[in-house]
Amino acid sequence: MNMPLDLPHSLRVEPYTPTQVAAWNALVASSANGPFLFARTFLNYHQDRFEDHSWLVWQGSKLRAVFVAAVAHTTTEPTTLVAHPGLAYGGLVTAVGVKYAETAAMLDLLRVAWQTAGFRYLLVRPVPRVFCQQFSENQAFWLHQQGAELSNREMNSVLDLTQPVHIGTWRRGNLRKARLHGVVVQLATNTDYAPYWQLLTETLAAVHGRQPVHTLAEISSLRDQNPGNLELWGAWLGHELVAGVLVFQDRHQNFVHTQYIAGNSRGKQAGAVDAVLARIITEKATEYRRLSFGISTVQGVVNPGLLNQKEGFGATAELMETYRLAL
Repeated sequence: MNMPLDLPHSLRVEPYTPTQVAAWNALVASSANGPFLFARTFLNYHQDRFEDHSWLVWQGSKLRAVFVAAVAHTTTEPTTLVAHPGLAYGGLVTAVGVKYAETAAMLDLLRVAWQTAGFRYLLVRPVPRVFCQQFSENQAFWLHQQGAELSNREMNSVLDLTQPVHIGTWRRGNLRKARLHGVVVQLATNTDYAPYWQLLTETLAAVHGRQPVHTLAEISSLRDQNPGNLELWGAWLGHELVAGVLVFQDRHQNFVHTQYIAGNSRGKQAGAVDAVLARIITEKATEYRRLSFGISTVQGVVNPGLLNQKEGFGATAELMETYRLAL
């Protein structure tokens, strides 16, 4: 016999405004799937580039969820709501324990609100498993039920820090090389950010022909406004900073994410990048359950070199999927 769904009552949705920042941040901080990047101390750093179209979902006086979304000022599709154009993911963030019936009711109400606001499409990449304390595919199933199409799929490399780490032969060779060269790896200080950002900028320009997404001023501000969530780990040969890795971390959601990995020519020759990654894995395994190395794909095409490095530390693949829904 099929049991009836326990449908929620008194749900209502409303657009986010800055007057609700305290309620928003409290929900994200205690949520099932809201990393610190959704806190307004992080989201607001690029508010000049986007028109915020986030939403709050209330049940009576209790905030049960938020929906993280915006529209870029430079967009050519102003009627497409994107979750989120300034981040790698977005969408529905719920309190712990929200069940499917409530999720579906929330999204049904939000869909009507989006239509009323003039949106014709929703483009959303839900928060991936690695960044969630309590992962759920309720949102993905609702999107499927509504006829959403899978518009993109990227591959993230994830390491389970609760299990022994098995480092591959090539990576072990680089770690031996780093020891022989006398590479010193340690947590960087605030004064190390400027020289590292110069190293990073030069490396990205030479190898990929692009600039870091964040400026030095932006990343320094994000570090200061989100204490404990950003760390820079560096590798030195003598007094020269030769490689580094920026870490995003979230104790509540229990993950570490590596960002902005770079080494100069001396650092690469000395195996310094692998030495930094190995040190981060060792240090964070005592505090966190999961480590995200980030994606090794661009529009679904694999970068073999990037993927090989991450798999060499024992990482396995998790998908990051993007859905497009006609409203």
